[in-house]
Amino acid sequence: MSMTPTSTNGTAPRPALELRGLSVTFPGRPPVKALSDVTLQLHPGRALALVGESGSGKSTAAKVLTRLVAPSDGHIILDGQDATRINGREARLDYCRRVQMVFQDPFAALNPAHTVAHHLVRPLALHRPELDAAARLERAADLLRQVDLDPAAALPKYPHELSGGQRQRVNLARALAVEPQVVIADEPTSMLDVSIRLSVLDTLNRLKRDRGIALLYITHDIATARHVAEETAVIYRGRIVEAGPTDTVLRQPQHPYTRLLLDAVPRVGRPFGATGRISAEAERVRAVSAGPGELVPVGPGHLARRTAAPVANA
Repeated sequence: MSMTPTSTNGTAPRPALELRGLSVTFPGRPPVKALSDVTLQLHPGRALALVGESGSGKSTAAKVLTRLVAPSDGHIILDGQDATRINGREARLDYCRRVQMVFQDPFAALNPAHTVAHHLVRPLALHRPELDAAARLERAADLLRQVDLDPAAALPKYPHELSGGQRQRVNLARALAVEPQVVIADEPTSMLDVSIRLSVLDTLNRLKRDRGIALLYITHDIATARHVAEETAVIYRGRIVEAGPTDTVLRQPQHPYTRLLLDAVPRVGRPFGATGRISAEAERVRAVSAGPGELVPVGPGHLARRTAAPVANA
């Protein structure tokens, strides 16, 4: 599956990171297929939103990309090189430097025993040994400025002295510390107050654009994709069911599961309880979406998986 942007000279730029036919099967009785033949591309300065409900395979994809789970089949291509099975400490460190993660829980991701300064200086000491202590601290201060935090106030503080939004900004600064090519943000705002979610998404969007980072934005909330991502891929039971330009997917969804996710988004003017009709159709949509079906073009850069039977719009 390809959603490749075209450069100004008409050629397709090389993706920063690719998944090619990636599958993950966990042992069990029966075995659990968490991902099935997933192909995605992440491009510098752009974001891909990977959208689906809990259990769809989103976080498994993130764990594969961060080397926490080994794929059963398929390939991970980083900057044109096959990185599926990396051997050796130096190679693993280099991959981890180039592919960084921002976790869902800003509270659990920071060690309560250490200051913000420690959390930012430590990855610099590991990946940038040429910097002396003063240079690392100055770099840490600059990173906090980039995520809209005051370094004089934030550096000496411990995680419990920060708000949830501030902690997540520290996590983002830590991910940026080693100048990654790719950032994977797994539900980065789901545990934050509604009032600050958009601000954090705006920061992600700005940093992606200004630093040329390829961003994988993982979310269950399809409505937030438009704030961050140029492309969107919808995943259900480990398979991509629809993908394409975000505006096209949100305005002209072609797969019933995508329509189901969109219809579940609260809208101004829709009476409370109007989603009851959606719930009545949900199981039928899921059953049809889980069946066999080929991923086919339905428009420019827009793909959708065929379903075994038609489903009325919810």
